Amino acid sequence: MTTRLQLRIHLNPSEVLVFCNLSRKDGNLEKMAGVVDTGAAVSLFPDSLLDVIIYRPAKQGKVTIDQAGVAAQSFQAVEAFATVSLEDTQGNLTQPFEILAWFGKTEIALIGFQDVLDRAVLHIDMPQRSGWLEIDA
Repeated sequence: MTTRLQLRIHLNPSEVLVFCNLSRKDGNLEKMAGVVDTGAAVSLFPDSLLDVIIYRPAKQGKVTIDQAGVAAQSFQAVEAFATVSLEDTQGNLTQPFEILAWFGKTEIALIGFQDVLDRAVLHIDMPQRSGWLEIDA
């Protein structure tokens, strides 16, 4: 089933946001805005979420990520599977689905290719400040 999600577009700074709902241990959802990052191989979330969300560690556990285009810069993250549903500006939700994600020292969420953008069609019109994500989820 394909779901069309209306995205939030900002011009200064230029970014595209989609809301992420991660399944919490207490049965509720942890909601946060995620920046759509077409250069991110895997989605990245704050590691503080590991205390409150349901997740399954990946085989590698801790990984070192080398940032593309940034000389000699890398960071450590926990690689884990988490259940997420995406939400648009009108409150429309996808069905929950599992993604591989990195959890590191960050305050923002980046929504990357693996298990999210690789199953979606992204439409962005920056001058008109409109965009949507068609995702099979």
